[in-house]
Amino acid sequence: LTAQCRALARLLPPESAFSGITVSRLLGWWLPQSAELSPFQVTVPPGCVIRRKGVRAIRRSLGVGDVIEHDGLRLTAGARTLADLAADYSLIDLVVMADSALRLKACSEAELALMASRPGGRGVRTLRRAAELADARSESAMETLTRLVIVLSKLPPPTPQVDLHDELGGWLARGDLLGPDGVTVLEYDGADHNEPARHNADVRRWRLLERHGFKVYPYTALDVFRGSAQMVADYQDALGLPRDPRAVEGWLREFDRSSFARRPLRP
Repeated sequence: LTAQCRALARLLPPESAFSGITVSRLLGWWLPQSAELSPFQVTVPPGCVIRRKGVRAIRRSLGVGDVIEHDGLRLTAGARTLADLAADYSLIDLVVMADSALRLKACSEAELALMASRPGGRGVRTLRRAAELADARSESAMETLTRLVIVLSKLPPPTPQVDLHDELGGWLARGDLLGPDGVTVLEYDGADHNEPARHNADVRRWRLLERHGFKVYPYTALDVFRGSAQMVADYQDALGLPRDPRAVEGWLREFDRSSFARRPLRP
């Protein structure tokens, strides 16, 4: 990808910069489904016309703080990139990329909030919601999605990546997501957790936590994409909240708009 961008850059005006999903790919952010099939995206000066197959051009003047250099390429900076992505992607897709950008320090929460506060522009409402939901502590796209199942269902948000301790203060484990009651732990288990040694270690860890009063709820991709109603019900039960089967509709509405709704799943 970098080599292709370098070749393309030689054909662009010097004030141009790669932007949008191309920046996300170059910087190694977590991506929406099929992002690698997207055309190259570049931002060019107003009035510039680019007619090249597989290249999408946005005409905009870029300020000094809107551009960074990476591997000899001019790229739009992290917050500017997320603002551009907000015009094309769903809220869930954008939060996944924003969590990754924050985690990789491509932008700060303050920079993202400042960009979201600017008036007008396509996708500004999506950007503002994403800025409120994004969290640099997330360690994977699927962990972000697990968290969004809860928060988009308008339930009390869990805290990502929390150190869990026993009654005497001794460290036990690190939890993916800890509920506000301090004992409900939501864990996302990816395909790598199916390897026998890893799975055995997970089970021992869950038992250890449960012996010390924690309630552990492990979930997989199938749960997130097909079983979110049960996840929401589990969380409501764990926190002693009344069962509301309609709560998950907030997540489902946004999920149906996202690229992840088209993710192929193995049985």
